[in-house]
Amino acid sequence: MPPEENTTMAKLKPTLSLFDSVNIALGSIIGAGIFVIIGAAAAVAGPAVFLSVILAAIVSIFTGLTSAELSRRFPRSGGAYTFAKEAISGSAGFIVGWLWLFSNLVVGATVAIGFAYYLKFFIPSIPTNLVAAAAIALATAVQLRGIRESSSVNNILVLLKVLVLLFFAGSALFFFRPSNFEPLLPFGIQGVVAGAATIFFAYAGFARVAVIADEIKEPAKNVPRATILSIIASTILYVLVAVAAVGVAGYATLAKSGSPLADAMAVEGFGFGTALISLGALIATGTVLLASILGVSRLALTMASDKMLPQFFGAIDSKTSVPRNSILIGGAVMLVLALFADLPHIAYISSFSLLSYYVGINISGMKLFKGKDLFVSVLGLLFCLGLMLSLPALSWLVGAAVVLSGAAYYLLFVRRAEKDAPNR
Repeated sequence: MPPEENTTMAKLKPTLSLFDSVNIALGSIIGAGIFVIIGAAAAVAGPAVFLSVILAAIVSIFTGLTSAELSRRFPRSGGAYTFAKEAISGSAGFIVGWLWLFSNLVVGATVAIGFAYYLKFFIPSIPTNLVAAAAIALATAVQLRGIRESSSVNNILVLLKVLVLLFFAGSALFFFRPSNFEPLLPFGIQGVVAGAATIFFAYAGFARVAVIADEIKEPAKNVPRATILSIIASTILYVLVAVAAVGVAGYATLAKSGSPLADAMAVEGFGFGTALISLGALIATGTVLLASILGVSRLALTMASDKMLPQFFGAIDSKTSVPRNSILIGGAVMLVLALFADLPHIAYISSFSLLSYYVGINISGMKLFKGKDLFVSVLGLLFCLGLMLSLPALSWLVGAAVVLSGAAYYLLFVRRAEKDAPNR
C-alpha cells in the first residue's frame, strides 16, 4: 500500500462552516443557466418571467424542505442515497446513489462544454471539447489539494459571479423602462408555468450540500440551513436579474438571444458588457464543475464505505484527507464525456437524472414523515414528475438504461457479496 494512501475508510474531517456550505450550494445552483436560460424562459413567459423564477423557486423549496428535514434526521454524508437507504431499503438507496453519480458526471461534462463555449468569446479559435477536457483536469487538480483549499477557491468564485450579477442588476436602474412590462402576461398564466418549467434547472444543485455532510461542522444544523439559505439567496438574485433584464431590453430581445444578459448589457451601452457577462459565465460554470467533482467523489466514498462500491473508491489520502481515487476516476469519466459528448443531449440527460434524484428524496420523505412534512414531500414528488414528463424521449431511454445497469450491478456484485459474506 502506498504510504500516502489510507484504505481503512478513515473518516473525513468536518472543516466546513455554514458560510462554506452555503457557498458550495450556491456554487452548484448559480451556474451558466441564469446567464442563458432566462432568455428561453422569457420567450414563453413574457415580461412576467420574474414570476416564473419565483414559481420555480417554490417548486424547488418543496424538495429543499424535504431534503432539509431528512438531513436533520440523518446528519451524515450521502444525501438522497443515505435518505433512501435508511427510509426505504439498501437497494433503493443504491439505485438513487447510482443515478446521482451518473447525473453529476454528466452535469460536470455539460458545464465544462459550456465553459469552453464562453471562453470562445475571448479566444474564438479554441477547440471546444479539448478546452472542456482541460477545464475538468484543472478542476480535478483543485479538488485533489483538499476540501479546505477547494472550498476557499469556490468561495472566491461564488463571490465574483454574484458581484457580476449584482452589477448587471444595479446598472439596469439607470436604463430601466417600466413600459417593457406592459402587458405583463401576454401569454397568460400558462406562459408563467411554462417559464417556471424552463428555468427550474437553474436551481439544480441545492441538495448537493447534503452529500458532503461529514465534512460540515454541526451537520444536523448547518446542512438544512445551507440548503434553504442557498435557495432563498439564489431566488433573490434571480428575481433581480430577471426584472433588470426585462426592464432594460424587453422580453422580445431576451427571447431571441443566446446570450440574453450580454445583449441587455449592450442595450445599456456598456462596451465591456458582453465581456463582463462572459467572464461571469466562465466563473459560474467553473464553480458548478468544482461542485460536481466534489459531490461525485464524496458520494462514491460513502457508497464504498457501505460496501456498495469497490473499496478502492474509499481510499483517503493521508496528506490532503480527500478521497483521491474517487476524485481521479470521477474527473476521468467527466473528461471522456466532455471529449465526445454533444451539449444539448447531455443537458437533457442530466436534467432527467437530477429530477430522478429529487424524486428519491421526496419518496424517502413520504416514507418517514407525517402531517405537513408529508404534504410537502408529496407536492415535491408531483412537481418533479411533472417536469420529468416535459423532457424528450431520449432522456427517458438513457435514464432507464442507467437504472437497469445499476440494478444489474447491485444484483451481480453487491447482493452476491452480501449473501457470500456469512460463508467466509
